[in-house]
Amino acid sequence: MRIKTYIIGRSKQADIIIDETETSVSNLHLELTVDSKGKYYVTDRKSTNGSYRKHGGRWIAIEQSYVSSDDRLLLGKYLTSVEYLLSKHSIKAARNPETGDIIAGIS
Repeated sequence: MRIKTYIIGRSKQADIIIDETETSVSNLHLELTVDSKGKYYVTDRKSTNGSYRKHGGRWIAIEQSYVSSDDRLLLGKYLTSVEYLLSKHSIKAARNPETGDIIAGIS
């Protein structure tokens, strides 16, 4: 399996686009990397309203962290999960995690 990195946010430049009405989500809010073993790693991109993961009944701020596909994530006030992001939103391209360059388009 190849490493894939997606940028999540409200901008049309994002790979996974959140509806523009979700104003607590930054234009380029979060980076999601699927590593070669299929594990998920998220990195907050210095978003205005932060990224959080529900853990032990509490919301924990994320700067960088491994998460599971069904962990609850809060991007600003937008409640989601990795699984939902990957299945319900339009993914335009895979990116090289080192350079950010687009590797391949995905339908």
